[in-house]
Amino acid sequence: MEPARPTHNEQQRLHALHDLGILDTGHEDRFERIVRVAAYVSDCPVVAISLVDEQRQWFKAKRGLAVNQTSRSESICGHAIQQLEPLIVEDTHNDRRFADNPLVTGPPYIRFYAGFPFSLDSEHLLGTLCVIDHHPRELTDACQRALSDLARIVEHELIMTQQNVIDPLTGVFNRRGFYREVNSYLTDDVVIEDQHTLLHFDVRQLQGVNQRYGKHAGDKVLKEFAGCLTDVFGDLGWIGRLEGCEFAVLLIQQDVDAVEAQLDRFYLRLCRRLSLERYPFIYSVGLAHFSQIDETVTLETMLLDATSDTRRYAVPEETRHIG
Repeated sequence: MEPARPTHNEQQRLHALHDLGILDTGHEDRFERIVRVAAYVSDCPVVAISLVDEQRQWFKAKRGLAVNQTSRSESICGHAIQQLEPLIVEDTHNDRRFADNPLVTGPPYIRFYAGFPFSLDSEHLLGTLCVIDHHPRELTDACQRALSDLARIVEHELIMTQQNVIDPLTGVFNRRGFYREVNSYLTDDVVIEDQHTLLHFDVRQLQGVNQRYGKHAGDKVLKEFAGCLTDVFGDLGWIGRLEGCEFAVLLIQQDVDAVEAQLDRFYLRLCRRLSLERYPFIYSVGLAHFSQIDETVTLETMLLDATSDTRRYAVPEETRHIG
């Protein structure tokens, strides 16, 4: 076995990785989604977002792996971060670097490997989006391009973390990030979409949940709430946690009927996600539709319109039979 060696800029690379503060953090939907799409695109049973630390590779998100980290010296990702181009090994048994690697001869029995490096600056490679199979295989050019695009999305998410625009509890934009992204969009001279909807969500009675069940319960509600927002609206616009119990969503090109159907889906999904927790609470939703964006329309005016007329939804203590 050829152990993975340090990169030529190892100390600077490790400094950039540790500065992110992302090592040993919990699951985040934004990274789990990337892994799910990569698995679908590649049709590989094992996928991971691997961050290569000094002595280990740690998986921020994974599919088909039973462990959260492995030794760096045994990691194929440790080899992949030596180059900007993807590292593709069609059959590890025919590659002298990996043929007797413990991760090849034992679990997870890597026979095929493809690692797509990512960085914050195109110089200090922090890890890879990797796909693994238990049999020799090839990747089509189209699949390689798709996986490269997904690795760029990983980079974008890490940059958002670096710039302190992601809410650490829920994984969606914080107020700063949401305002920055939406205002950048609204002030773009080439906005051509003619349907915009601003949704404002306010989770009520969370203090009672905290007092009755503990703060971990309130955090659980907020994380599940944000997760359901992402599941339903994540591909349709921007989602942000404005503060405390308030969230906002800006949707693009969704008509009134579509938005109403999405709000119903969100309610049912939220009830199901919390069906085992039995934390009753209420949330309110305000919305405002805009057919034209000009200099008079700002995020502040959108929020003002959205909060002027709200409706309430109750998540009951017993949710198992809803929907």
